[in-house]
Amino acid sequence: MRERATQLLEGAERAIVSAHRELDAGDAETASERACVAMLRLAKACLDVDGLAPGPTQAVCAEYGRQFGRSGRMYSAYHRWLLDAADLRKASGGDLSLVVDLDSVATVVERAEIFRDAVVRFLERQS
Repeated sequence: MRERATQLLEGAERAIVSAHRELDAGDAETASERACVAMLRLAKACLDVDGLAPGPTQAVCAEYGRQFGRSGRMYSAYHRWLLDAADLRKASGGDLSLVVDLDSVATVVERAEIFRDAVVRFLERQS
């Protein structure tokens, strides 16, 4: 596994742990931020396999969708989950048209864990 991908996986794991902690404390906004960070780092770890390193959230989401969602290299629902996490992050950042509640955040954190496990398996197959 490439060093950058390993670093991204480790960062994603820290973000998931932090999201759980914030969720347990009842802080939906911070938990959603951490869960989104985890999902983005996981997507970047996948993109690193192809030597791609997009920057902003929208670029990561779009490139992951092109390289993995549409191509079938990974389960296409993961791309939808990534987009949902980014939307929730926007809501926690002050977009009042979106509602952030603990149940929604708990779902995103759970999906981040499932995505993490899939990314680990994917990266191990690439090594």
